[in-house]
Amino acid sequence: MRSFTTPRALWALALIASPAHAKYFWSTAPSSASDIIRTAYPLGNGRLGAMPFGLPGSEALNINLDSLWSGGPFEVSNYTGGNPIEAVAPALNGIREWIFTNGTGNVTGLLGGDRFYGSYRVLGNLSVEIPEIRDALNVTIQNYTRKLDLKTGVHTTRFTTNKANIETNVFCSFPDQVCVYAISSTRTLPSLEIKLGNILAEPALQNASCAPGHVRLQGVTQLGPPEGMQYDAIARVVSGSSVKYGCIESTLVVEPKNGTKSVAFVLGATTNYDSKKGTEEHNYSFRSDQDPGPRVEKQTDAAASKTASVLLHRHKSDFESLSGRFSLSLPDPLNSSSVETASLISRYDASSNVGDPYVESLLFDYGTYLFISSSRPGSLPPNLQGRWSEGLGAAWSGDYHANINLQMNHWTPDQTGLTDLQSPLWDYVVDTWMPRGTETAKLLYGAPGWVVHNEMNIFGHTGMKSGASWANYAAAAAWMMQHVWDHWEYSQDTKWLKEQGFPLLKGVAEFWLNQLQEDSFSNDGTLVVNPCNSPEHGPTTFGCAHYQQLVHQVFEAVLSAETISSETEKAFLGNVSRSLARLDKGFHIGEWDQIKEWKLPDSFGYDYINDTHRHLSELVGWYPGYSLSAFLGGYSNHTVQKAVEKKLYSRGIGNAEDANAGWAKVWRSACWARLNNTERAHFELRYAIEQNFVANGFSMYSGESTPFQIDANFGLGGAVLSMLVVDLPAAFGDNGTRTVVLGPAIPASWAGGSVEGLRLRGGGEVDFQWDDQGVVTSARVRDRRSSLVLVNKQGLVLNAG
Repeated sequence: MRSFTTPRALWALALIASPAHAKYFWSTAPSSASDIIRTAYPLGNGRLGAMPFGLPGSEALNINLDSLWSGGPFEVSNYTGGNPIEAVAPALNGIREWIFTNGTGNVTGLLGGDRFYGSYRVLGNLSVEIPEIRDALNVTIQNYTRKLDLKTGVHTTRFTTNKANIETNVFCSFPDQVCVYAISSTRTLPSLEIKLGNILAEPALQNASCAPGHVRLQGVTQLGPPEGMQYDAIARVVSGSSVKYGCIESTLVVEPKNGTKSVAFVLGATTNYDSKKGTEEHNYSFRSDQDPGPRVEKQTDAAASKTASVLLHRHKSDFESLSGRFSLSLPDPLNSSSVETASLISRYDASSNVGDPYVESLLFDYGTYLFISSSRPGSLPPNLQGRWSEGLGAAWSGDYHANINLQMNHWTPDQTGLTDLQSPLWDYVVDTWMPRGTETAKLLYGAPGWVVHNEMNIFGHTGMKSGASWANYAAAAAWMMQHVWDHWEYSQDTKWLKEQGFPLLKGVAEFWLNQLQEDSFSNDGTLVVNPCNSPEHGPTTFGCAHYQQLVHQVFEAVLSAETISSETEKAFLGNVSRSLARLDKGFHIGEWDQIKEWKLPDSFGYDYINDTHRHLSELVGWYPGYSLSAFLGGYSNHTVQKAVEKKLYSRGIGNAEDANAGWAKVWRSACWARLNNTERAHFELRYAIEQNFVANGFSMYSGESTPFQIDANFGLGGAVLSMLVVDLPAAFGDNGTRTVVLGPAIPASWAGGSVEGLRLRGGGEVDFQWDDQGVVTSARVRDRRSSLVLVNKQGLVLNAG
């Protein structure tokens, strides 16, 4: 039997000797095959995701492919995207009349079904086994370590046997569109057995095969009719190695020759999903005319023709050009860099007021790393699990929830220099939301423009699902338009705004111009949304603060973009302007001085003290939005601030009967930071880390228990950025000099830290540092074209030279 020892001191010393800016996840124990999602370190190139796991000599990669889904038109030929066959919009008149008369009502006539929705699913495992180690009874494994370099995106495993030192390096390359597995030894490499398969999928649906130099996995998600989605994956030996091959059924046996000490493999995969075929012209089929086989053959042939060192160089050059765009430097007073990551996270204690700055900065960098790994041009955007899932069915289908989760996934890239990596989001919205969403607008609402609801797959599911409290959410697209406007503000990409951004904004604005109703319950002359459900909370009613704030932001963005976009339709713009003037802006104060979630009188009993629901829907205009904090002047208005503060205290710390979710805590942290409340912002950040982050840095939904849900990984970065800066947009017509606050909520435990490369609205970036009390003392602006005033949290104007 193999013995297995893991001395930590040697690896710790190696890490301490590394450059101060290098950040690693590392462990002296292998990732467990029974707990991959909480112990394995993730890799990705946008389309492909991989998680290495397994014992020394029996390593495997859990593989995901962004477009591999069950369901949709690949499951049923008459898939409707959740839309009704015939228009149900006539039911709206009765729904609205009832709600305006009684205050609440229902949308039963608009609800749809959940069938054939499908799920994101795992592709399979690539296993690389060393029989000499796997089968031996007298092999001792020593000095085992594995690490993930967040700067380079390379996963390295090292261990020593009785005979040699073994090292494996794994990375997923964007330039070459493959994942690479390289193994080396200090002596002649033992023979290897390579398999590619999926034990979870039905044998009749897949075919694993072996041929000289490669293994292959081909399959479909269902036999049909209709035939399910086709997928094809190939793992191919890289050129330059002196080896001979053999096949034992579907297993490739690789025998190194002539003293060969290293071998590498590339893995590529694709499906016959085509996002451009999700239009009426193509019968919303999303089905490519091309077989995925020739594409993956060409892809892996091209990659395998390069040497392992060339593949690594191309990957690192690409990855480091992105991971180095932004830098957050925090102190390491506890020497935490020398502690294994799992121990570091498990010992983290939110009750300590100082927290652990190293852990906080490590998880911030991890969020950046995960975004680079899961959102690249040509891929789909990161879903509920980013790019990493281990089953044939994922929690909530591993889909795109658009009432906070998809948005939270994109909280950081604009400010950290990765705004160009958001192209998957815009393409996804254009390809899978707009075409069917235009149909949804007509059938459900009798409206122009386009609309979607809370849950979306990759097949244009834009209709309502079956539960009103969560499915009656027509504000999803309006919230996404905040990200459209943010992208323009930070990128200043006029071509993109004209070609993609403004058409998105215009379609959403057209929908809401048609849907707003004069409030005949309050009789105050304002325009409100009816019907609405505040996300996953409360009744079907009218004037939900969440909706009103988001529509406010859409109208402001349309007017502000008018001259840049060259919009010439004056009637449309005039309608937006007039409707904005009459729009209820979603800010009302209730009986206990709180910002109200619904326009209903408090006597209805829905907005009560100590309602600790996980969502902060009525604060969307405070953070991450700005209808409250900027357009209504809330950041400098005590009345608004007090109402937001009251609701935040009442809402609790993000751990209640309805959920102990990480995303609820980091959202609270960001809201407190925008109130300049350092103590509460830092506590919620610490509390999220303590409660929801596990050994591999992934955030779980239910405390530390699965399911994995990546939004808190990205949302933690948004919370930290909210502690570092308040950079709000100007309302339409406000042409004054903008003021940016640096360090609104930096805790003293981050003493002497600094930031490099923080992007600013309107273009440019700023570097700054702070003192031992978290007060920013100096700043330097680069590449800024318009005027700007920088101040710290004490109101001191900073020298921006």
